[in-house]
Amino acid sequence: MTQPYRLSTPRVPPLALEEMDPDVRAMLQRPGGFEHGKVLNVFATLAHHPQLLRRWSPLANHLLFKSSLPPRERELVIMRAGWMAGSPYEWGQHVVIARDECGFTEVEFRALAEGSVDPLWNRGERALLALAEQIYTQQFVEDDVWNTLVDRYSVRQILDAVFTACNYTTLAMALNVLGVQLDEGWEGPDPTLPANTQRPSKTLPSMKIKRRKPRLEPLPIEALDTKNRELYDKARGHLEKINVIQTMMHHPDLLRRWMPFFGHCLHKCELSLRDREIVILRVGRLCGAGYEWAQHEPIGKERGLSDADIAAIADGSLQDGALLIEAVDQLHRTSMIDDDLWSRLAAAYSVPQLLDLIFITGQYRMVSAALNTLAVQLDDYLVPYSQVA
Repeated sequence: MTQPYRLSTPRVPPLALEEMDPDVRAMLQRPGGFEHGKVLNVFATLAHHPQLLRRWSPLANHLLFKSSLPPRERELVIMRAGWMAGSPYEWGQHVVIARDECGFTEVEFRALAEGSVDPLWNRGERALLALAEQIYTQQFVEDDVWNTLVDRYSVRQILDAVFTACNYTTLAMALNVLGVQLDEGWEGPDPTLPANTQRPSKTLPSMKIKRRKPRLEPLPIEALDTKNRELYDKARGHLEKINVIQTMMHHPDLLRRWMPFFGHCLHKCELSLRDREIVILRVGRLCGAGYEWAQHEPIGKERGLSDADIAAIADGSLQDGALLIEAVDQLHRTSMIDDDLWSRLAAAYSVPQLLDLIFITGQYRMVSAALNTLAVQLDDYLVPYSQVA
């Protein structure tokens, strides 16, 4: 793992326990957030934004503790995602979990750094590693990998794998950018392990839906039981029908635990309405997510963006919002923000706003990867991207 991501000092220092919001302090003084009498640095740093931490935690807890993936497969995806994103903290934390809880060996850790090409892995493990790699580099899982996953895993397990890869890429971005330091007693990656050189392309991808038919058919609304119909109605908001939510109803537990974070990023974050749509639309364009763009172009107009603004977001030339475009582009392509850009961002935005910027970028990268991989088709009321490549 190369080390430009590893800052020697934190950009945002972790809060002491007594400095935290009381509800967050109580939440973190539980197994998973509290080790050796101390809150882990990752959570003590995210505690600068209590609302974000509270709303992201249900999704994070689902993927780590309640996932339908077996623990070994879960750790394969997490560690490969962390390696792809160049996060020494994420790798260091999960080496311990993978070794102590799943029996991973040093030989397997070296093979994890090599990735899906290493001959050590069986066919299903290789597909999970390839999923993490492809979601990082292109936010889409190719047919050969998808078909292997379908042969080996349930629909819920595949959805958990997609969201695990995306969530731990989001977390890696935050760890890298904020300079979260390894907790006492934790070790970073072996410097002799091979570095990841795979990165998302600088060429803007096509905005066409990746397949003419969905890989996973949306569940008919009439097929939902009372409990899941209530969940669907809550998730769809004012829309009568929405394919992405009907598709996610294949895994209602994941959807239910994702919704607080989804709602935070879309409706409750600290960025202005206009700024958050700049971020969301730019992420959608970088990921080639035609569905995401079609959903958010009209929302962007409602939140103050003109047609000219939206065209400039698409090609990266937006001036009134250039700082956000630059930040999203760096996060997308390097999972990091360099010192110069960080200084300019820190002068313009508060710490909670900066945390929201990182997590909204990660959230909509996650949405894009899910939409692309599942080949979710445009709803009838959506207008396709007008400059389809």
